[in-house]
Amino acid sequence: MSKSLKKICWSVTLFLILNPIISVLALVLYLVFSNSYHLSEVLWITLFGLVFAILTNLSITMGYHRLWSHKSFEAHPLLEKILLFISAGAFQGSALKWASDHRIHHRYEDTEKDPYSINKGFWHAHMGWMMKHETVSLPIHAPDLEKNKWVKNQHDYYGIWSIGVGYVFPMIVGAFLGNAFLGLVIAGGLRIFLTQQSTFLVNSLSHTLGNTPYSTELTAKDSIIVAILTHGEGYHNFHHTFQFDYRNGIKWYHWDPTKWSIQLAYVLGLAKKLKTVQFSEILKARLQTETEKFYNSKFYEEKLLPVKERIIQSQIRFEQLKSEYKTASRERVDIIKAEMELTRIELKMNMKKWSVLIKAAPQLASI
Repeated sequence: MSKSLKKICWSVTLFLILNPIISVLALVLYLVFSNSYHLSEVLWITLFGLVFAILTNLSITMGYHRLWSHKSFEAHPLLEKILLFISAGAFQGSALKWASDHRIHHRYEDTEKDPYSINKGFWHAHMGWMMKHETVSLPIHAPDLEKNKWVKNQHDYYGIWSIGVGYVFPMIVGAFLGNAFLGLVIAGGLRIFLTQQSTFLVNSLSHTLGNTPYSTELTAKDSIIVAILTHGEGYHNFHHTFQFDYRNGIKWYHWDPTKWSIQLAYVLGLAKKLKTVQFSEILKARLQTETEKFYNSKFYEEKLLPVKERIIQSQIRFEQLKSEYKTASRERVDIIKAEMELTRIELKMNMKKWSVLIKAAPQLASI
C-alpha cells in the first residue's frame, strides 16, 4: 500500500462516500420498483426527516459548538441530555472529540496546526481533513468536558448512540408512519448526509464567502447566505473575533436560529449565564477594521481618530448608565434616564459624522 493510501482514514472516508450513495440508490430503486408504499407515507416521512434534520443541526450548533466547545452558556442537565441524544445521530463524532478538535481550530486558526485550515484548500476544510489519519485522530484535550459524565458516556459508547439515534430511531418512527424502510433511508441516511454538509460548510464556505467587518486578519467571514445554510453559523468573522459570545448574529434580525434556540431555552429555564461581549468592544473592533487602511495618513490622526474615540467613549458611558439604571434608587432614575438620552444623542451624532468621514476617507486620506 502506498504512503498516500496509508494516510487515509478509511472508516470515515468510506462512510462519508457510501452513506449518501447507498441511501440515494436504495430510495430510487425502492420508489421505482416497489409497490408496497403510499405517497402519503413518503410525504409524512420526508416531513419528519426535515424536522429531524433541523433538530440534528441545532443540536450540533447549539450543543457541540456553542455549549461544549465555547462554553458560551450553561445548560440544564435535561437540555444537555436532549442535545447529546439528538446530536449523536449527526454522525460527526462525539461531543467530546468534536469540541476538542474545534478548540484546536480556534487556538491555531489559519495555521499549519489548524486541523481544518482553509489555507490548505476548500476541500480539505470542508471534509478532506476527516479523511486523513493525522487530522481526524488528533488527541483529545478537554478536561472540563471529560468531567461531564453524560458527555463522557456519549463518547465512550458513541457507536451505540450514533447507530441507535441515526438509523434505528428514524426506522422506528418510519414504521410508526407506515414504512420503516423509508424512515431508514430518508430520515436516516439522507438526513445524515444533508446535516453533515451543512456543518462542513462552516469550516469551508464560512472561511471563503462574505466580508470581514470585525477583523481582516482572519479568514473567517460574515455571510447571510452561509448563515441560512448553517443555522446561523455564517456570521463567522464575528464568531472568530468574539468566540465566547453565545450569538453569531448580534442584530435581532440576523438569521441565527441557534441564538434564538438558546434564548428560548433561557426563557424556559433550561439555559443560564448566556455570555455576550460588550457592544463597546464590538463597536471598537468594527471601527478599527473600517479605518485600518488609513492608519498612516494625516487624515486618520486629525479627523478619524478623534471621532472614533468619542464614539467608543459614548458607547462605554451608555453601557455604564444602563447598568446603573437597573439598580438606581427612585431619586436617581430620572437623572440617569436623562443622561442616557443625552449620551444616545451624542453617540448618534458622532456615528453620522463617522459615516460621512469614512465615505470621504479614500479621497481625503491621499491628499
